[in-house]
Amino acid sequence: MLKTITETFVKEIWHQDVHSMKRSRQIVVYWVRMFHVLIQDLMAGYLSLRATSLVYTSLLSLVPLFAFGTALLKGFGFQNKLQPFLLDTLSYMGPRGVEMTIKIIDFVNNVSAGVLGTFGLVMLLYTVISLVRKVETAFNFVWRVREPRTLAQSLAYYLGVIMVGPLLMVTAFTITAAVSNHATVQHFIDYAPVGVMYVALGKILPYVLVIGAFTFMYMFVPHTHVQFRSAITGAVLAGVLWELSSWAFTTLSYSSTRLTAIYSSFAIILMFVIWLYVSWMIVLVGIQVAFYVQNPELVRHGLRRNEIGGRTFERVALHIMYLIGRAYEESAKPWSREQLARRLHLPTDIILDVIDRLQQRSLIMRISSRRNIARYAPARDMGKITLRDIVMAVRQNPKSGQDADKHLKSVPQVEALMGTMDRALDNVLGTTTLKQFVEEGDPAELHTKTVMRARHT
Repeated sequence: MLKTITETFVKEIWHQDVHSMKRSRQIVVYWVRMFHVLIQDLMAGYLSLRATSLVYTSLLSLVPLFAFGTALLKGFGFQNKLQPFLLDTLSYMGPRGVEMTIKIIDFVNNVSAGVLGTFGLVMLLYTVISLVRKVETAFNFVWRVREPRTLAQSLAYYLGVIMVGPLLMVTAFTITAAVSNHATVQHFIDYAPVGVMYVALGKILPYVLVIGAFTFMYMFVPHTHVQFRSAITGAVLAGVLWELSSWAFTTLSYSSTRLTAIYSSFAIILMFVIWLYVSWMIVLVGIQVAFYVQNPELVRHGLRRNEIGGRTFERVALHIMYLIGRAYEESAKPWSREQLARRLHLPTDIILDVIDRLQQRSLIMRISSRRNIARYAPARDMGKITLRDIVMAVRQNPKSGQDADKHLKSVPQVEALMGTMDRALDNVLGTTTLKQFVEEGDPAELHTKTVMRARHT
């Protein structure tokens, strides 16, 4: 029965022509497909590994992060707002949240330059920067970004997050508390309609603040261009899950007598670690949704990178080089990796694997562009790039890896056959350049010329 249900689900959701459906049904099918792909991603375990790594780094950098935040807030006169902010953030833990807040504040107060010395302060700063770097690495992993920021860019982004982040969060919390306690506001609350609206606003405002923070993270932390529509969609889902998880942990904290009986005083630490893990998983799920919203063509059933054969990689390489060369020849806007993935309707991982091989063989190069969008152009004269060079770029071993052919104990008959295949490839594709390939244009004419070369060979 389970097999029948699975087959029916795949048939109704994945094997239907979306374009022939009504608009409302298209939206429903698209989101069902997205959540199905999200479940597959979660089952693969990659996001869980990233979240676990972030939990470990968070525990190491928690006190240094609050110490630097406190030092920054003192300059603006907000140093007394940190404890109420922590109490509100850890409210899900109930009475244990107060205990955890007191311990964190004590740790922060004990951090001073005189006690730690220069080496200690440098180590504290390193732990904070490593947390931000881990977050960026996790986001880049979701967005399939392989080119890291330069050192100067990294320092600018990290210092911005460390300095601006705590200030924005505490400022938002302070404004909310000030508005709630202002005498004028209390006077207007006495009127029934305003009071109802105020209560509703008080329920919605935490969601708005959390969603705003997530949107900021999703747009500016990854080293790529993230559209606002994509970022806020992922942030809305993450914000709702965040508030729901806080409610669930609050309920659990009041009914966790068995947990306290088993772990005693360690129960509060255990709950805090679990909360950190769930929180990071929610953040990563949100950024994954943002990625799929911006790249809807990549919401695919199955089709993982290890299911792609060598012939497909050769076809993809020829497609990519043709599109890049055609754009260059026509002085059109260069192709980005996201656009190539959409045009070829393939996962970004496969596109990036082929692009890496083509870059290693100096066939294409990345050109600078605005908004962190990686675009590509031919790396040298297209009249000197043969179609054989393109095929061999993905057929040969990567330059960055070890050459397994050197360790292969070959068989003479196989080597003779490989030599015959290489000579045939030279005769068919070795005389046609990328420039000719792009300029010929007519597929029928190109096919005829290729067949004639093959017959001649």
